[in-house]
Amino acid sequence: MQFEVIKKTPLYSALSEQGKRIYLPQGIFYWSGRGKKEAEINSTLGSAFGYENSFIEGGTSEWVPFYLEDIKAYSTLSVNEVVSYSKVSGLEDLISIWKKWLIKKSLLDIESEPSKLSKLENYITNPVVTAGLTNGIFLSCSLFLNPGEIVISPNKRWGNYDNIIENLIGAKIKSFEFFVEDQINIEGLKNAIHEVSEVQEKVILILGFPNNPTGYIPKEEELEAMIQMLRQTQRELIKPIVVLVDDAYEPYVYSTSVIKRSIFYALHDIEEDVIPIKLDGITKELLLYGGRIGFITVGLKPGWVSNEEELNTLKKELDNKLSGLIRTTISNSNHFYQALVIKLFNNLGMDGIIQKREKIRNILKNRYEKINSELRKIDNSIISVDPNAGGFFLFLNINPERISAKNFADHLLRKYKVGVIPIEKHEDNINGIRIAYCSIDINEIDEFVNRIKLALEDF
Repeated sequence: MQFEVIKKTPLYSALSEQGKRIYLPQGIFYWSGRGKKEAEINSTLGSAFGYENSFIEGGTSEWVPFYLEDIKAYSTLSVNEVVSYSKVSGLEDLISIWKKWLIKKSLLDIESEPSKLSKLENYITNPVVTAGLTNGIFLSCSLFLNPGEIVISPNKRWGNYDNIIENLIGAKIKSFEFFVEDQINIEGLKNAIHEVSEVQEKVILILGFPNNPTGYIPKEEELEAMIQMLRQTQRELIKPIVVLVDDAYEPYVYSTSVIKRSIFYALHDIEEDVIPIKLDGITKELLLYGGRIGFITVGLKPGWVSNEEELNTLKKELDNKLSGLIRTTISNSNHFYQALVIKLFNNLGMDGIIQKREKIRNILKNRYEKINSELRKIDNSIISVDPNAGGFFLFLNINPERISAKNFADHLLRKYKVGVIPIEKHEDNINGIRIAYCSIDINEIDEFVNRIKLALEDF
């Protein structure tokens, strides 16, 4: 593959050297795919196959992967849905389902917003299946970041970003102060973009709402201000701005005063070269934590291509590059959970999944309201709660001049038997604890907050 179309887009200049080099060669999976369709005798794939009745007593005459008979006792899925290799970029049925799911999550109305809906349907890539959203973050960062290059992220962020970007890839994170007066610090983000643009020919951001660890989600006017800033800044810099959108907690919005959908969709609407990449998965969306199935979907710009043929070629080229990264790291993703998700969608339908998940969302919403209400009752000037409207967490700031977050968490656990996650990064002006109310029963919240209050009084 020559990547002739992607080389003509601003996306190519944003790729890392590895991202420019990587591709999926016509190797085992290419020839095995052809072999399945074209060969009469197929010896392409390194999976051991046989007629089931040749190794299983009472088995069928079907040609299946060799398997241990006991596996059948643990799942009603067929052997082929459990044992076989998956295609590198994921099962075709799952890719099709997830793209439709992604479009549904846009909340676009076919009657009133047909042009936006058509643009979304046509100008995004087919999702590529990854081994969980974490793997999606690693693959995306590998695609765009060289060692020593910089990605911009809020100072309050998931700690694994630092491990992936700095310790594994060898790139750097430029932090900006997340909040100014309980709103997203758009000026701080803008300044960070300008600083990075002075040393790079591209700007890479990683943002996600609801945010981990704070649970923050922007209001509509905050998002609009951020979108306008990104549009104007990109026009000024004339450099691609790639936004990795971490949508791990996308469905869990509890407040009516904030946006109801991923920022991916607003970023996708931008005509300028602000390029959104959606990272989502089954972990939180379908509450399958150990399933480790995620997705990468790239938002494309109509101005990059001149016709439908170029558009389709561009999609294939991006799929090939991401598949090349997958093939060289994990080979392919878990077949069983891909098949399981297909069954869920086929049996329940999208509305059925939303309906069943809504019961859980309401339980979490009640916990969110309860814990925020109880924390507001603590009359102690050394703490404050960051704005939060969804997700699984909130963040309690502690005055570092009075108490170290790690010392407080240790004291809270030793004396009051309460577990929290301390986050202490003095260089980023952070000293506080992440509270995962997702794992606290609503009837325990009063006692949980009371023990925090007593621990504060000890200091």
